[in-house]
Amino acid sequence: MISRRLLRIKVLKEFYGYVIGEKNFLPAAEKELRLSINKTYEQYKYLFCFIPLLQEHAQNKIEIGRQKFLPTDAEKNPNLRFINNKLIKQIAENKDLQSFSTKNSAILADAMNVIGKMYGNITGKNYFMEYMSNPETSFKLDKKLVIGILCNEFEDFDDLHNLLEEQSIYWTDEPEFVVSNIIKTVNIIKEDQPFELMPLYKNSDDEMFAERLLKHAVENYDKYNALIDEHTPNWDVERIALMDILILIVATSEFIEFADIPVKVTLDEYIDLSRFYSTSSSCVFVNGVLDKLVDYFEQNNMLHKTGKGLIE
Repeated sequence: MISRRLLRIKVLKEFYGYVIGEKNFLPAAEKELRLSINKTYEQYKYLFCFIPLLQEHAQNKIEIGRQKFLPTDAEKNPNLRFINNKLIKQIAENKDLQSFSTKNSAILADAMNVIGKMYGNITGKNYFMEYMSNPETSFKLDKKLVIGILCNEFEDFDDLHNLLEEQSIYWTDEPEFVVSNIIKTVNIIKEDQPFELMPLYKNSDDEMFAERLLKHAVENYDKYNALIDEHTPNWDVERIALMDILILIVATSEFIEFADIPVKVTLDEYIDLSRFYSTSSSCVFVNGVLDKLVDYFEQNNMLHKTGKGLIE
């Protein structure tokens, strides 16, 4: 589930914390990195649980309407299409999500107010009303609705983002990534068949990638910092943005430590990260310095790429 790009971002953040002294002890930084990665997976399960909770909220509203002293015709004979959505029922029956829900009942209970507001938003949307009024019923339409809810309600709902911020400092920057992985999971669910959640890591290499990268960057911080200084002769190092230096050091660590990652992949990834995590001019600066560093490494036979790493 978790991508190399997100792992690089997490390493960069922990490396920043290490350098500025928040966690200037490698085991503490490594522990924080593992926690941050696991929190992403926890958010994946947390937001996945919202789907059956929306259905549960709808069921409760129907029961309240039926119990009124003078219920309306609509309350006496409610449209049950949403609460009978087969895909949502399959999600609710997933053992991993049931286990997560049981262990985290308190934080899910705290989300019910947001769930209610989200459901209110959903019921006013055209895609939901079309689903509820469609005479055709199918698993395909049930799935289309759930994906519509994920795409339209989860990514731009301020109350949800505020809730995530309240629940965990680790959950503020990644909801779009997490929701995209929930959508991927939903897309592979088949009717009346149990499904598995996506694993946290795609493979064992990904599992080791972040810790290896952070460890190498920390252990070679002084050496790579001096190397960057040598390749920026027209710059006062004191005036280079700290994040630019850290991006360059982590990129250098990836060049040297990971023989299976092509140079071009590393270049593209860290140049792109500089656009989002440093200054407006960082992209050009980081690009230029990384090009110089790659030339230096090649001239000094310091790049030892194998397998996929040989791909240009």
